[in-house]
Amino acid sequence: MMIKTVATLFAKKPRTVILVFTLFTILIGSQVINLYMVSDFSSYLPRDDPVLKLWNKINKEFEIGDTIIVLIHQDDSRDPNDIRDYDVLREMDGICRVLYDYPRSQGKDTGIASIKSLSVLMREENKKAPPLGHNLDDIPIDKKDIYSYMERPSISGMKGILYTNDFKYAVIIIQVKKDADYDTVLLKTKEAIKHRGTKFANMSITGTIPMQKAIQQNSMDNFKIIFPVSILFIAIVLLYFHRSFKGIIIAFLPPIYAIVLTFGTLGIVAPQLSMISIAIVALLMGLGVDYSIHLMNRFAEEKKIEDRINKIEKVLKSTGKAVLLSTVTTVIGFASLMISSMSPMVFFGFGCAIGILFAFISAMILVPCLVVALNFTKTGRIPLWKKFASFAVNNRKRMLFIAVFFACMSIVVLPQVKTDVNYFDMAPKNISEVNSMLEYSEKFGNGGNFNAFLIETDPHGLEDPQVINAIYNMSERMRVKGVTVTSIADPLKQINDVLSMNLIVEKLANLTDADKIFYDKIFKEGLINKDHSKTLGVVSIPIGKSMEELESLINEINSIADETVIPHNGKVSHLTGQNAINVAVNNKLKEEQTRSMILALILVLAALILVFNSSVYGFLTMIPVFFVLIWEPGFLVASNIPLSPVTITIASIMIGIGIDYGVHITHRFREEKKNGVSKTEATMIAIEKTGLSLVEAALTTVAGIASILIVNITALNQFVTVIIFMTSVSCVGAALILPVFYEFKFVK
Repeated sequence: MMIKTVATLFAKKPRTVILVFTLFTILIGSQVINLYMVSDFSSYLPRDDPVLKLWNKINKEFEIGDTIIVLIHQDDSRDPNDIRDYDVLREMDGICRVLYDYPRSQGKDTGIASIKSLSVLMREENKKAPPLGHNLDDIPIDKKDIYSYMERPSISGMKGILYTNDFKYAVIIIQVKKDADYDTVLLKTKEAIKHRGTKFANMSITGTIPMQKAIQQNSMDNFKIIFPVSILFIAIVLLYFHRSFKGIIIAFLPPIYAIVLTFGTLGIVAPQLSMISIAIVALLMGLGVDYSIHLMNRFAEEKKIEDRINKIEKVLKSTGKAVLLSTVTTVIGFASLMISSMSPMVFFGFGCAIGILFAFISAMILVPCLVVALNFTKTGRIPLWKKFASFAVNNRKRMLFIAVFFACMSIVVLPQVKTDVNYFDMAPKNISEVNSMLEYSEKFGNGGNFNAFLIETDPHGLEDPQVINAIYNMSERMRVKGVTVTSIADPLKQINDVLSMNLIVEKLANLTDADKIFYDKIFKEGLINKDHSKTLGVVSIPIGKSMEELESLINEINSIADETVIPHNGKVSHLTGQNAINVAVNNKLKEEQTRSMILALILVLAALILVFNSSVYGFLTMIPVFFVLIWEPGFLVASNIPLSPVTITIASIMIGIGIDYGVHITHRFREEKKNGVSKTEATMIAIEKTGLSLVEAALTTVAGIASILIVNITALNQFVTVIIFMTSVSCVGAALILPVFYEFKFVK
């Protein structure tokens, strides 16, 4: 009775229904302005993860600052071709003065906690009274003075940190205050570089703040690009199948409404987007169009029913029921990601789940109304499709043999599936800030990744020579592993030195409250706390290591830390920081995928049994999905694609998407069986009628997802490649493998 009432409303008032639904969509969609993008990789770890907790503890204790880095490269067009050139130093110094010195002299808040560069150090040396300096607050003009100052400990100690050994590269490291407006400081830095007057050296901006900001902006721009490109790709597919612009309009409007409703809702309840959120647009376009296709194709198929109300009622009861079931299973697949301990996965799963729900609602409301309002009839057809249906039925056993063969091959290579967490794989390749960070990482200090371990003792415990010896010896053992280790023991102890407590106390006093720079990080409180009970060891790991090598190296460093005995109740933490966080995220990937995949399988199976009211048909419909999941490892290995924080979502997604094809075939098979035809004939009709819609739906899904390929991000491109493969084989599995099992005697 309810469906009859709805069908009557859609048939008699289609334009009114469309108008009301449009106004509702605009109201919800207006909240999209609240969305914002995050790119902090530590967000992939749960808040209680030991590595992240230690990182937060160190960050709080030693005030590790977020930075803006100006990378300076002296090209070969000038003599002496390095950053010790007077003009280059003056140019660097001008940037520092504009950003920091001049505003502070006028009593203005710069938003900058500190600014460090070779030019600043050079100027400080030159300010000293003769004979140490010239008592001038400026860069020395004489080349001999510059070279002389470079030999002094205050500057030579910054080699590899503020400038490279070959004097070709230098950096200005700007630590931004925690309460500052990062965007304002970044804009002023860009303006200072752009309007610096002279151009004696090449300058580019990177660092944690500008890189994350650039990635966030690029990701938001990608949203705007992917949407029209996905529409274009899908339109080409639809035009081939329908030869009608009416069909394109009917197919497109529901997913567009769904996307607006989805991101409007996210703007209200979960405005935090991550890199993978870009895929939501393409997924909703591809999957949302599928729902429209199934409904409007069924409307076209029921052309013998002239009464609009009866036609709408029949379509909603038949195909509408199948679309509802596929919606439920797809929502379950996406929602299973919400049990993840990685918050970006939770937000992605939530966004996709509500998006699919909105796609279903939009299709069920708009498609019948648009079909009536536009007087839609299908004109396109695919030749030879009936022959394909015959081929599928007549070669069922061969298809099953091939499927089992590839499944066995995939199981054999399962141990070869790799996991990999690489931040730069998730960053666009065409962003100057990212490219500059890669260049900076290569030129400065073994990759520029900041890692640290925390050393804690009793109050004033670090003043004991035995403690310093223990820290130094521990650092030496770590250095043997091929890493760079820096700690307070380095300036306090040289080999064969005999340290006295008085000397240590004097040295520690100089280290406390002194800004210390390590690559792109600045410690506002130095490397030691006020009561000389806590300090850090800073570790930099060479770039280019595989995830397995990185994990092994970190485990070795942690073992050395565990074995080290430090007097005064001293203890050494495990390593934390960029590399350690990457390894921790990497170790969670397979666990996260397995857990969400198992949950999705159980819930989807339960939904199938409930809706079909049959455990037999429930299990049968799951068979193509089982094959697809088993084939995935083989494809990953063959394509050399690792599991990453992006590709980890695919298994759960494909359970939701892949089951749709089996649902529609099974539903049509049972519908034809009820009409009294044989199993073989019911299978033929299901493949011929519904199977064609599945191919069209699969192609539109692939077309929508393929739009992400225009985004030059390695991890997303890998995501798309796997999704396209699994969507294709899901459709093939439903059409060629599922019919094999319909012939079994226990299928009634």
